[in-house]
Amino acid sequence: MRLFNSKRGIYKFLATPIATVFLLFIFLCSSTSNAQNDNQKEKAYLNLKLSQIDSLIIQGDFDKANEIIRNTQNTFSFKKDPEGKLEFEFRKARILYEKGESEAAIEKLLTDFDQLKTRPFAPLNITYASYLAKIFANNQNLSKAISYSKLALNKSILIKDTVNTTISLIRIGSFYYAKKQTDSAEFYFRKVTYYPVTPKTEVRIANAYNNLGVIAQNENRYDLAKGLYLKAKSVKEAQKDTVGIAYAIVNLGNVYHYEGNFNTAIHNYQVALNSLKNQTSENARALERLIYDNLSVSYDSLGDFRNAYRNVLQSKELNEQINREHLAENLAEVEAKYNLALEEQRTEEEKSKAFRAQVLFYGMAFITLTFLVLAFIFYKNYKLKEQNKLEQIHNNLQTRIINATIDAKENERKSIAEILHDSVSALLSSANLHLQASRSQLNGVAPIEITKAQEIVNEASVKIRDLSHELISSVLLKFGLAFAVHDLCEKYSNSELEFISDDNGIKRYNQQFEIKIYSIIEELINNIIKHSKASNASINLIERNDEKLIIQIIDDGDGFDTTRARRKDGLGLSHIDARIKIMKGVFNINSKVGEGTSIFISVPIHQPELVEAV
Repeated sequence: MRLFNSKRGIYKFLATPIATVFLLFIFLCSSTSNAQNDNQKEKAYLNLKLSQIDSLIIQGDFDKANEIIRNTQNTFSFKKDPEGKLEFEFRKARILYEKGESEAAIEKLLTDFDQLKTRPFAPLNITYASYLAKIFANNQNLSKAISYSKLALNKSILIKDTVNTTISLIRIGSFYYAKKQTDSAEFYFRKVTYYPVTPKTEVRIANAYNNLGVIAQNENRYDLAKGLYLKAKSVKEAQKDTVGIAYAIVNLGNVYHYEGNFNTAIHNYQVALNSLKNQTSENARALERLIYDNLSVSYDSLGDFRNAYRNVLQSKELNEQINREHLAENLAEVEAKYNLALEEQRTEEEKSKAFRAQVLFYGMAFITLTFLVLAFIFYKNYKLKEQNKLEQIHNNLQTRIINATIDAKENERKSIAEILHDSVSALLSSANLHLQASRSQLNGVAPIEITKAQEIVNEASVKIRDLSHELISSVLLKFGLAFAVHDLCEKYSNSELEFISDDNGIKRYNQQFEIKIYSIIEELINNIIKHSKASNASINLIERNDEKLIIQIIDDGDGFDTTRARRKDGLGLSHIDARIKIMKGVFNINSKVGEGTSIFISVPIHQPELVEAV
């Protein structure tokens, strides 16, 4: 797009000092009405230049963008329009940052931003503050990112800019979420929802509901999360945004999955998938691939490994198709750019057309060959990564199967223990009472059969109680993990091997979590008793920041070769490793023959799925 009949000569003229003198002369000699008209033309021209510069920055052509900035600033004085000059200075800072010169970019932005203090109502305040917030966020300085985002928010409110107000609120909430300050994040996201839904606000309002749903979901407030996702879906339906609606339905499916309602989660994923059948956008394809992954996880949780594997393959095939299309698009874009360059060269240098065409031909051949080679390398690497991914999925499936087997075993033991303790034991106690009542009703000496029957009933009660305790610790169920570990140490300590424990004041946790940790500790203690020949062993339980439980088990026994032990699985280490892995924990063993053994375990106490802010 060009000014004044779009002739190239005008560009050259405007880039010379003579142009400045000519324009000043025109401004001085024009009437008031003409001056106003010229000001409008100048503003339109400057806006056109800013758009060209922004486009070049996006393309990465920084040299050409800087050239346009220099030519424009040499042509116009900006004495009456300091904000206009700062618009171009802002682009200079952007170029510095995009080129990797972060410190220089920040210094320039702060210096130029300081000039806007006398112009509190200038919209450019929002531009500078928002970009500074972006830079500090990218550098993980979230406190400063929040500070500048709040400044952008205040300026947006001051000039009643609803769009930038909602954008700033979303950004502040996202930065607080990144800092794990969810209360503050929820406060700012909630503020966005107070604005009426209009074409200018509906996108941010839908994002706010989604983000609030993420927070509620992570805090196990599932009913609230469902309501928020439904509100986001309602806004997207008003927009007729098919992809946005599908995204909200997927979020609902995620909530049902975390609740353990896997069938309902699968239904939601299928509904979202069906709604995307006629959608071909990149976002729709990416969401479709995510849905296949989620379906795989839900089917896996149901134990339907056939459907889980089928959806993994669907995701893989779709990902390969998207990558192939991207590769074709990139090659087509390169070819289109060079075809455009060829046409420009033919226009400007007609006399050397044949020579330039020959140069372009060889250049295109070389570049095409290079791209084909790079594409082949990329494709081979991609296939290797996909193969590794399938192997990882296979390993994960094996891990899940091991854990499912162990969980089923623990649940069965717990169920049997409860039946023995609550039902059979109660029946024996009742029988004993009846025998005792019969004895009291008899005059004189009771038959010896009643005495023997009572002794048999008492013996059976003791054996059932002992069996119930062997199946699952009653101390664990009644008093929690800390007391149960103390009880284990007392139970297994003897004159040759002493166990000591320190719980460091840990609190009670979810019963299923405590049962899993207890079974791991019990298995490791059994390994010490059977294999270590130790004299002393210690078990330490440490809670870190209400987030992780640390378990340290140390003995002074003979030690062992950990590599061989894992390979042979003689100590059941692979099962323990699988259990901890599914809990997203860490399991390390340090041991050498003759030097004892040290075991370190770290597992999250709460394990919410992290959902990135939209």
